[in-house]
Amino acid sequence: MIYDSLKVFLSSPGDVSNERAIAKEIIHQVGNACKENLGINLDPVDWNDFVPKTTQLPDQRIQDMLNDHLRKCHIFILILWKRYGSKEPGFAKSNTEREVEIALKVLQREKKITFLSYFRDLKPNIDRGPQEKSVTKFRKELEEKGVFYMRYKSPTQFREMLVHDLYKTILNYRLSTKKHISVGKFYNFGIPERPTSPKLAIIYPSMDRSYMGSRDDSQIWLNRLEPNIVFEDFKGLQKIEKTLRLIGFSDFRIYNSASIPSDIKFMNRFWICLRNHSGIAQLRHYSSEARFQLIPGDEPQNSIIKWCSHKKKHEFICVKSPLAAYLRVQRSQFDISGEWKHEMDHIIAKDYAILARFRDAHSGTDMVEGELHDYFMMGLRGLGTWGAGWFIDRKYHHFNSFENDVNMQFLLEVEFRDGRIFDVTDVSSRSQEYFDSENKIETITERINEYKSLL
Repeated sequence: MIYDSLKVFLSSPGDVSNERAIAKEIIHQVGNACKENLGINLDPVDWNDFVPKTTQLPDQRIQDMLNDHLRKCHIFILILWKRYGSKEPGFAKSNTEREVEIALKVLQREKKITFLSYFRDLKPNIDRGPQEKSVTKFRKELEEKGVFYMRYKSPTQFREMLVHDLYKTILNYRLSTKKHISVGKFYNFGIPERPTSPKLAIIYPSMDRSYMGSRDDSQIWLNRLEPNIVFEDFKGLQKIEKTLRLIGFSDFRIYNSASIPSDIKFMNRFWICLRNHSGIAQLRHYSSEARFQLIPGDEPQNSIIKWCSHKKKHEFICVKSPLAAYLRVQRSQFDISGEWKHEMDHIIAKDYAILARFRDAHSGTDMVEGELHDYFMMGLRGLGTWGAGWFIDRKYHHFNSFENDVNMQFLLEVEFRDGRIFDVTDVSSRSQEYFDSENKIETITERINEYKSLL
């Protein structure tokens, strides 16, 4: 879907009528400028335009109509000062409350709406009335959920903020629409009937204590806030968080594998790294659907991916990581032993990883919408895990061929050059001969020499 026309919903109670008029003017002006220069039109949607038609409708019918309008919107602008809207006789909520509630649900479920909220500063008041208390409470709720909001002192300052934020939002839509849609195809989070927060738990394994620089049990945690994490796993987590933010999804939390929440079964789950024993255990639930098996080795370099390259034949090939061999050859060429040295700034390396999504159709959890999902991002070594995150962020077009709720499974080849991910390739259909060749010292030496010739 190309956003040639962005619907903008404006929500505000009666005490900010001045700002409301300013917002309508800005939407019109910015819309005209963007239509001419970016090919994007802003289409304002105002609930007040529908009020005369709905005064006799029951409360639930108004709720349904609002829901229909808001689900079609791309930008939601909320302006609040002293009031959070007034309830009409016979109605459970004010229109403003309804609008905000539904917009936040759309933000959480469909991830396509941009939420812009503005709060005019309240004067100091020890004894605030119920309306001001409601506004203050709601602002704190937005802050806890990580939803955008700004505070302003005057209508003039509000004008400046809204102009800036609208232009920024439109530019983001124009620049990231295709990526937004493609990444959104990969992330599909079910919503359980039981209220659960976060909606998505991301679980990584902490680094083994032997690598943490302390042998004293009584001292080990004095200088650390959280368990250490492997650098490559951290880079992979950064990619996940970046792409989740891109699609407007913020209801997630990152846990280390020693602190998995007790209600994890009611959450969508993203398992990071082959060393994640809980993730490997969870993967067994999908043994009849998975095209792969992950077999951790006694040493990292001995781990294996068993991959079914031909779905119909059910024949598994064996994939090993060539990373250790790449490092061994290049360290010997540089005459390096022991700690990392600056010469290693310019090296090449390869690893393999699994990236998968499975629909948890047998969880037994009562759902409001969709199904819960398990995600697996696991490299044979840390480089593979990092590369799989890079694949989500940079090779997102691979997700376009999948329907929203089907399983996804990729076998990925990750190439590293000059301290960064150089490329990640889908090698799901490659043969055993290919992977055997990629692990041969002759092939590895040839790749290294080709790389050096480019320096």
